[in-house]
Amino acid sequence: MAGFTTEKKFMVAEGEEGEVYFFIEAKKEQPHIPVIIYDGKDHALFRRNDDQNIILDYIHPSVREHLRKVPEVIIVEMILENIKDSYIAKMQHVDNIPLDWSKAGLKTWDELALESQNTAENRI
Repeated sequence: MAGFTTEKKFMVAEGEEGEVYFFIEAKKEQPHIPVIIYDGKDHALFRRNDDQNIILDYIHPSVREHLRKVPEVIIVEMILENIKDSYIAKMQHVDNIPLDWSKAGLKTWDELALESQNTAENRI
């Protein structure tokens, strides 16, 4: 069974011609037929290879609509501020990713925002 890890620190950027870049921390193995499975919601699943599934945690709401439309993205793997590798990952658009995100300790973007707001209010 393939393992799951969570990529909590990543950045999504849009290029001049509408291409989408995902900047992530560099991984050890080379990717094999990378694909991002996305349902347009809070999280995406990046299948880097048969044994490596990476949860892209909390896709920002401002990025979701554009991400729903692109057929592929460019993955840029970084070591600190240096590029180790870059490659294309196909997008697989689905209606629903069949994972219980709460079992992985993940919340929705709205739940996270509400939790942050409550924490800030309690400090006042």
